[in-house]
Amino acid sequence: MRISDILKDKNHRLITVPGSASIGDAVSRMRAEHVGALIVRSGHGRLLGVLSERDVVLGLEAHGATLLTMSVDDIMTLEVPTAAPGDAIADVMKVMTDRRARHLPVVEDGNVIGLVSIGDITKYRLAEKAQENSVLQDMARFRLAAAA
Repeated sequence: MRISDILKDKNHRLITVPGSASIGDAVSRMRAEHVGALIVRSGHGRLLGVLSERDVVLGLEAHGATLLTMSVDDIMTLEVPTAAPGDAIADVMKVMTDRRARHLPVVEDGNVIGLVSIGDITKYRLAEKAQENSVLQDMARFRLAAAA
């Protein structure tokens, strides 16, 4: 299975925030959209960074309540690992584990086209394993029937 398989089943609407937005506005957007991360991209669709719940928590620890008036540019993660639509889900899972990233932007031809979360990856890996299990059970039944 590939990242493109996940994107087919997901809502294709990218939830973004401008780097100039206040952290307070960004947090409100996360809550309203029920997401744990927002893509920060240029007007041309190029990835600038990601603002995650983790960034907000670390920002609160470093800046206290003044964080809410600071801009997204001030605390967003700049060096974000990315995925491509053709990447294998298992490979992306390894990157997420190694980099301790819960969200990966999906980039194609330099433009952000989606975002996958660790929950998306887990869902598809479980589906993949269930499918493998089903095939193995069918093979076992076939062999038992043939032996009888």
